[in-house]
Amino acid sequence: MAVVFRKKESELKGRSARFQKMPAQLLLSIPPDPALLEQYVPLATQDAAIQAVPKMSQHEVNTETIDFASSGMNHTEGGWPKDVSLTEDDQKIRYKKKIEKDDYYIHTMLQLGAKIEHCIRQNNAIDIYEMYFENEESPMVEEPEPIKTVNVIRDPHAGQRMVTSVTFAPEGGHKIAAAYSSSKFLGLKETTPKESYVWDINTSSHPELQLVGPAWLQCVQYNVKDNNVIAAGMSNGQVSWWDVRQGSSPVESTDLAVSHTQMVTALTWLAHKTRSELFTVSTDGQVLWWDTRKLSQPTDSLVLDPLREDPPSMARALSATCLEYEATMPTKLMVATEQGQVVACNRRARSPPDRISMIYNAHIAPIYAIQRNPFFLKNFMTVGDWTIKLWAEDFKESPVLWTKPALSQMRSGCWSASRSSVLFTARLDGALDAWDFLTSWSKPASTCQVVDEGLEVVVMHEGGRLLATGSQLGTTSLLHVPPRLVQPSDKHEKAAFTAILERETRRERVLEARHKEQRLRERVKGGAGRGGASASGGDAEAGAGPSLDPIKKAEEEYFRQVAELRAQIEQEDEASGASVAVQVTHPPEDGSSIPRHSEGSTGTVQAEALTVAEPEEPKSYSSSGSAER
Repeated sequence: MAVVFRKKESELKGRSARFQKMPAQLLLSIPPDPALLEQYVPLATQDAAIQAVPKMSQHEVNTETIDFASSGMNHTEGGWPKDVSLTEDDQKIRYKKKIEKDDYYIHTMLQLGAKIEHCIRQNNAIDIYEMYFENEESPMVEEPEPIKTVNVIRDPHAGQRMVTSVTFAPEGGHKIAAAYSSSKFLGLKETTPKESYVWDINTSSHPELQLVGPAWLQCVQYNVKDNNVIAAGMSNGQVSWWDVRQGSSPVESTDLAVSHTQMVTALTWLAHKTRSELFTVSTDGQVLWWDTRKLSQPTDSLVLDPLREDPPSMARALSATCLEYEATMPTKLMVATEQGQVVACNRRARSPPDRISMIYNAHIAPIYAIQRNPFFLKNFMTVGDWTIKLWAEDFKESPVLWTKPALSQMRSGCWSASRSSVLFTARLDGALDAWDFLTSWSKPASTCQVVDEGLEVVVMHEGGRLLATGSQLGTTSLLHVPPRLVQPSDKHEKAAFTAILERETRRERVLEARHKEQRLRERVKGGAGRGGASASGGDAEAGAGPSLDPIKKAEEEYFRQVAELRAQIEQEDEASGASVAVQVTHPPEDGSSIPRHSEGSTGTVQAEALTVAEPEEPKSYSSSGSAER
């Protein structure tokens, strides 16, 4: 409390100021009021960060795309007089010596030399490559470099169709072919454009070539040995191939009578010397092999009948969605289906039923991507029902690794071309996930929001630094993969991922063996029970024998559960300080001593044991039910 005395200036004029230290005086004491204390409400502690300098942040924008054009020019050597031949070096040398001796030439060089010297001195005055603050440590923590979009290629008919397939030109080419169609039911109309395009990744304003087929192109693939040849599967089941040097029309197409009866979902070229063989899969349940030199008939066919009967049934055929083919195993292929199964096929089997070697029950929903690991060919991944699953080829019971369900459905996936443990997946919310299974398989190592609409396909360039994604509104995006997802972290990375795969495969085998053993025991136990009931049924009545075993089994199960519940209640009471000890003695054989039990109001059981002469050695039971002699 402060006491202030006020006086006029005239009263203080001419007087000297004398200050002295006075002790504190208690002028008023107010006792605390309990009623006011009840109205006191403590406030939560609040922290506020104050920055004394203006905020500086880094912003990134996508600049306008610069279109590059290739042009050439013819250069001819000129400036020589008519009497000097361009093919004779001696005449050129003599003419140069003659010019150098001219006084006008010397005067011109002296003038040019002063200007050049001035420019050189300017360059030496300032070192534009000088690094400042080299030894100073940065207070900022460097964040991992994200996945960046380097180019966006939009469909000229944007919004009317989606990108269903993208393929890079082989041998490090800078061109991509994109198929524009729809994977939705009744998603195509008569007014939907049928053109697909070949684009240069450096030029996004206009396509290099149009691909016009008899129907909408559903899947497209470059020939692995010739970057001028492209094959495509149509939405009506036909197959066509183009030579980019011959224009937009296909060189040849299959007839509707011999083609697939439904949409072609995937195709790939065979690793053959002729470079002209390919095969296709469709939702009609067939695998057809073709030779581009003669497309009048398929060279071979296979029906995906899960029962493997001969002849196969087209009514039971599985609808194929995507396929996997490895060039080092030319006779084997794997087909993923809408039913969530993966069918492993062998083209060179002796009989038609043996051509389907194994069936994996991979997912409960359609599978949208399947691909072998390029470094470990015995392991392959599948993408479906919001998860990624890694499989071992020789173990079909369960996957060796799998991820948690994602927030949005995954529509495509591909392995990295440079790292064995990295793969990429595309989601329906427009995000691209990069997974590194060496660090974690519970969450992706990096996520990039590519577009606002759903992504339909993702493809990796053979160099491992570029990704191409296609969206449901016809946008093709080229993404740059950061070095941390391209270059191996160390030389032991491949061995470490191999150890993980082997460990998880071994674990799944052990678990499967235990499950088989348990199922066998239950089967044997069930057979023995049925046999005992039938053996004792001879002395009992006709309908009484089989009905006794289930009743007895139910009674035993009931009493067992009651005993467990009582033991649990006693343990809880003992933990809270109300422990119960029960002394039990064995009564004589004539039953003269019978223990009396009474139940209290609180639910605890009290017992009195009546002793008899010369009882047997008693056993002490604790509240947990364990006997101590």
